[in-house]
Amino acid sequence: MAMRSRGHIGVLAGACSIVIAAAAGTASVAQDFDWKQESGSSINALLVSHPFVESIKPLVPEFEALTGIDVNLEVLAEQAANEKLLADLSSKAGTIDVFMTSPLQNWQYATANWVADLDPFLNDPALTDGSYDVDDFYQGVLNSNRWTREPMTGIGEGALWGLPVNSETYILSYRPSVFEELGLEVPETYADLLEIADKLDDGSAEFGLITRFDKFWDLPYLTFGTMLQSYGVEMLDADGNLQVCSEASIAATDDFVQLIKTASPEGAGAFTWYEALQGFAAGQYALSLDEADLFAAVYEDPSQSEISDDVGYAPTPLGPDGERKAGAWIWSMSMNEASSSKNAAWLFLSWVTSKDVMAKTHLAGNMNPVRQSAWENPDVAAMVDSWGASPGQYREVTGIMNEVAAVRFPPHPELTRMLDRWAQAVQEVYFNGTDTKEALCAAQADIERML
Repeated sequence: MAMRSRGHIGVLAGACSIVIAAAAGTASVAQDFDWKQESGSSINALLVSHPFVESIKPLVPEFEALTGIDVNLEVLAEQAANEKLLADLSSKAGTIDVFMTSPLQNWQYATANWVADLDPFLNDPALTDGSYDVDDFYQGVLNSNRWTREPMTGIGEGALWGLPVNSETYILSYRPSVFEELGLEVPETYADLLEIADKLDDGSAEFGLITRFDKFWDLPYLTFGTMLQSYGVEMLDADGNLQVCSEASIAATDDFVQLIKTASPEGAGAFTWYEALQGFAAGQYALSLDEADLFAAVYEDPSQSEISDDVGYAPTPLGPDGERKAGAWIWSMSMNEASSSKNAAWLFLSWVTSKDVMAKTHLAGNMNPVRQSAWENPDVAAMVDSWGASPGQYREVTGIMNEVAAVRFPPHPELTRMLDRWAQAVQEVYFNGTDTKEALCAAQADIERML
């Protein structure tokens, strides 16, 4: 089945390659803006357990004092939060006013008219502080939240359905001491990684490799998705044909499953991002392929990490044709279309994503910045420049990855269900020994019907 071709938007390119300006400052609140205009109101915010949330919690009293608006925060694990949000949005109860989400999820919510267009609020000077500076956002990151609501096309265009608070892409984290102990080089290609996979646990690391590998949509979208894309696999080719069971997809899947079976412990097929984060920070693994640009703040913190003085960063490996691509995830904040407190909700959204507040969250562990001013903040610069096996390593590696990270999936309200089916096929290969081509082609047939 052929579908219309579509463009993808490179959402992170250049975000980390900007030279850090030593004297950059943050904007102050405009003196003539009425932050008290909704004083006495209250809003309910549903957040996903995440470093961003831990960084914003201590700051919420500042917003309440500034505005007179009470904020009721509820923080749940990702799946539980998504289920509760979906129930509220679909019933149009309006109990939840603002929530954490992503462009991928908003493709479903916007199609159903469950999420508010933020442009009218952003463009209203009575509701948006003059110091907000929307041009300070990396425009690719911001515009990843725009969509025309036309399936299979229109990312980066149309209404603004969310404001970004965090960008993630995928890098290698490794323990320099273990690689030195074993006399191994950090792999530059996936072939290199497969070659050393069975050696990584021969030293002081208990296991070789940790990566997220669970049964949901994030498997082909994020970390394994980064490997797929580096093998030249996109969900749709330029002519709109599904590539789930292409030869390149089969090869990537075989290599991924072999890698997990060789270098990861039993049970790795159920690892989420949380197990990946905690396992590497505990010093159990020699190498991690995960959201290390986000996780670095934990890895580098002696109070949370056993390897804070023994961690390095490297770009994800090159694929068979020497290509490096990466997935991208943009955590954003959106507003419920059914909210009865939209102006108060907007004041909260614009405050959360303001220059000052964003910089404070990054200093408290919310990586990576979505505003240029945050990367230019001298305190943020000093912090990230100390991360890695050598000064500036983290920033250099994230700069390389941000040049190749993009949202390369077609906008469609049922995309998460399609990707769940793709993930199921990969799990069948790993757990059941199902023939890779058979599993992926069965998934492709099901996804074709969904489209």
